[in-house]
Amino acid sequence: MSSFSLWSAAAVALMIGLGSTAYLWSYRRHRTEVATGIAGLAKMRWREFARLIVEALRDRGFEAESVEESLARGTQAELRLLRAGKPWLLSCKLGDGDYKVPAATVAELADAVRFHGAAGGLLVTTGRFDTNSERVADGLDLYSGETLWELVEPQLPASTRHEIIAAAQKRSIQTIVAAWGAAIALALIVGFLVPQLLPDEAPTPTPASAGTDAPAAGDGDDAPPAPTPPAADTPQPAPVAPPAPQQPATPVPSASTGDADADRAEVIRSAARLPGTERALWSTASNLLIYRLTEAQKQDVDAICQLLERYPELRSSRVQLQPPPNSNSRVRFFQCKAY
Repeated sequence: MSSFSLWSAAAVALMIGLGSTAYLWSYRRHRTEVATGIAGLAKMRWREFARLIVEALRDRGFEAESVEESLARGTQAELRLLRAGKPWLLSCKLGDGDYKVPAATVAELADAVRFHGAAGGLLVTTGRFDTNSERVADGLDLYSGETLWELVEPQLPASTRHEIIAAAQKRSIQTIVAAWGAAIALALIVGFLVPQLLPDEAPTPTPASAGTDAPAAGDGDDAPPAPTPPAADTPQPAPVAPPAPQQPATPVPSASTGDADADRAEVIRSAARLPGTERALWSTASNLLIYRLTEAQKQDVDAICQLLERYPELRSSRVQLQPPPNSNSRVRFFQCKAY
C-alpha cells in the first residue's frame, strides 16, 4: 500500500483553502475595511472628528451649532443639534481600538438629555461601548464600529476611501495566503495519516496445484509410515473387482450475469452464508479470501468449489482460507479448477 494518499491530501487542501478564501474575502475583508477606517478616524483631532460627524448627520436631517461655539463651553462638550425643530445633544469620544466608553459616561449623556429637555442624544466613539452601555442608553443613539463607519464613509474623500480599501485588501490577501499554507500543511499530514488507518491488502498467494485441496508441504504433519510388507504365511485378501465406470458428472448450470464485478459480489454474499464462515472478500481480482470460524473440512472446500463453478470466469480463482481465531493452523490455499 502507498504510504501517501494524494487524493485525501488534495481534498483536504481544497476544502480548507477554498473555504478560508470565501470567508476571508467575502466577509472578513469588509470587517478589515471597517477596522482600518476606524483606526484612521481615531488619529484625528477631536475638532476634526466632531466636524466630520456633524457633516455626516446633516444627511440625516440634523443641523448643529458650530464646533467653535461648543468648544467655548468646554473641551469635548456636547454639541447641540436641531432636528425637525427639536433639540438633540451629540457627544464625540475619541480613542483607539482598546478604548471602551464606560456605562457611566453613557448615563451622564442620558441625564443631560433629560435635564435640557432634548428630544434625544447621540454618542459617537472610535472605541467600544461596554456591555452595560445599552442598558443605560435611554433615548440615546450609540455609534461605534460598523454603525460609525456607515455614518462617516460617504463624507470621506475618494482617495482616502481607496487607500483604506487597498490596505484592507492587502491584509486579506496576506491572510488568505497564510490560510492556504496551513491548509497544505494539514493536507500533507492527512495524506500520510490516511494510508496508516486503512487495512492492509491481503498478500497475493502462491498458486497451488490445480484441483488440490491438500495442505502445502511443511504444514507440520508427519509423513505417513511406509507400509510393512505382509509375511509370507499371511493369507492374501481376495482380489477386488475394478469399480464400475462412473457416469459423467452433470454440468453445473452457470449463474454468470456477464458482469464480472456483479458476479464477484454475489460470490462474496454466497460464500459468507456457508456454514462456519465469518466473512469473505476478494483481496485481488482472482483471489477469494475467506475467514473461517471453524476448521475447514472437505465438505466445506467442496461447497466453496461448487459455488465458484457456477461462474465460468471465476471458477479458476485461487481460494485463501484464513484459519479461525486463536487457531494454530496455517493459511490454506487451493484452486478448484485449472486455467
